[in-house]
Amino acid sequence: MRSRPRLFHLMSMAQHRLLKNTDAVFGKALGISMAQLGVLFILEMNPGAILKEMSEALGINKSAITTLIDRMEGAGLVRRQPSDQDGRAVHLFATSEGLAKAVAARPILARLNARVTEGFDEREIATVGRFLQSIIERF
Repeated sequence: MRSRPRLFHLMSMAQHRLLKNTDAVFGKALGISMAQLGVLFILEMNPGAILKEMSEALGINKSAITTLIDRMEGAGLVRRQPSDQDGRAVHLFATSEGLAKAVAARPILARLNARVTEGFDEREIATVGRFLQSIIERF
């Protein structure tokens, strides 16, 4: 009888290697991290998002997202704008430099996606996608 793969271990190792590799690739090419790229992609689609929305979308806790946005603001990638409706809320916007990095990242990300899916057919890729989405929803 064949033993089942150690999925938690494999997913942990895969996540670690993917994040380390993508941070290195995007760091070298654009001077940004994968987390920063995630912020820029969200702000492209949802300009004016608030910190809480960003935190939830990226799965990053409040203090970590604040630190990340502080660094990005210091690098000229995002800007904060106080809310007119809620004195406690701050809206986030990508700067033109931040948006340019998001655009420049797309072909790099396409190459990384091609590398990850190489050797797998569409059905297998769809199954992996469904599996990963189910983990996100269950946990």
